[in-house]
Amino acid sequence: MKKIQRTDSSYDKSWNVIKFIYYFMALPMLLCYGVISLFILKGEANGRDLGLLGNDFHLFTLMVWSAIILPLAFRTYAKKVRRHKLQKIVELLTSNERFSPQKQHQVLDAGRGKYLGIDTQYGNILYIHMVKKGLVDVIGLTMSDWTDSELEGSTLRVKTKNPEVPELSINAHPIVARELLNTLGAMSHKSYSESFPQEPWSLHVGIQSRFVEFEHNVVVPQAANLA
Repeated sequence: MKKIQRTDSSYDKSWNVIKFIYYFMALPMLLCYGVISLFILKGEANGRDLGLLGNDFHLFTLMVWSAIILPLAFRTYAKKVRRHKLQKIVELLTSNERFSPQKQHQVLDAGRGKYLGIDTQYGNILYIHMVKKGLVDVIGLTMSDWTDSELEGSTLRVKTKNPEVPELSINAHPIVARELLNTLGAMSHKSYSESFPQEPWSLHVGIQSRFVEFEHNVVVPQAANLA
């Protein structure tokens, strides 16, 4: 697997701090002022005079609501883009012969850029994680590629034999996460045979990941070197 720098750069860390400050400190205050401003504007519409502060108040209110709406609209758009990319990658790796999980055995978390699918027929698992801009994990596991699974709140964790990515995790509704945990537990007691011994599932995912790199202009560390 390709050696990739997974830790955040100084730019990424700074951006994460800015987002934390905005969503957990600035946004609540902006929303509070925004709601108050609506009542003031409603009073003005009913004939209340704001005097000399009228124009400045309108401009400031417009700036506040822009600071609320624009970042949230961008976040919604980015989430929609991530969902679309995840779905396209899953479609590329889905087939009736080796990976076609049922709906209840799939979780797509667009907010965190993650997907987990479990095929109970073939014993294959597909995990996708948009780690950061330009870097996407696309991991295929068979029943012999992972050692344990556990549930922590609403987070399902799967321990792998890969030292580069020793743990896969995904968040889901607690009921869904519990169902997936139970499914993995039941599968661990069943014998599965590789449908294509000449190209095992993990290798197949690695080969197909070259197309993911090409189509989405990203680096997939697990992509097999075909050269």
